[in-house]
Amino acid sequence: MKLCEARECAYFRRMASVVVEFSAREPERLARWWADVLGWRLDTGSGFVVQPTGPGVPLRFVASGRAKSGKNGVHLDLRSETHDDQNRIVERLFNAGARFADIDQSSEVPWVVMADLEGNELCVLEPRKVYANTGPVAAVVVDTPDPRSDARTMAAATGMELAGERTEFASLHPVSGEGPFLEFLENDDGPEGMLRVLVE
Repeated sequence: MKLCEARECAYFRRMASVVVEFSAREPERLARWWADVLGWRLDTGSGFVVQPTGPGVPLRFVASGRAKSGKNGVHLDLRSETHDDQNRIVERLFNAGARFADIDQSSEVPWVVMADLEGNELCVLEPRKVYANTGPVAAVVVDTPDPRSDARTMAAATGMELAGERTEFASLHPVSGEGPFLEFLENDDGPEGMLRVLVE
């Protein structure tokens, strides 16, 4: 994505929004699963889109014959309010068919890494005050070789505000103060895999 012209940026700030798209072998089944675990609404009017019922970001599910190979370069972080709530979310996901995942994370990290029905990684975070107003999805996390550059580009395209920045990490947040963060983590592999972030 190239940086927009000043005139175009003003339009994007009013109109553009972020959508997370999942490529799936069974898009309807996976969409229904995510709608159930997040408590959101499944819209089947034009494909399979899980729509937030409060703060959030739409999740679109499209059919793909491509098999997942390796770790996704985009994943969702789920918010918890307390440590007991984190445990309840993990238990609910597991009972719904999610499984624990190993992405070489340390055994000391306070979040729990899981995978959905088609193996897409997600994290159930420990409680963090910064995510108090995000809704159930705390952040959409994107691997990229250049976090700061990609964050600035996405900020220009969407009107989101820079919430934090350092060499290996940058994050954006909606101007309203509600909804998930968009976070960029330094990783040479980039955002390859079964999920992608779109601006529409």
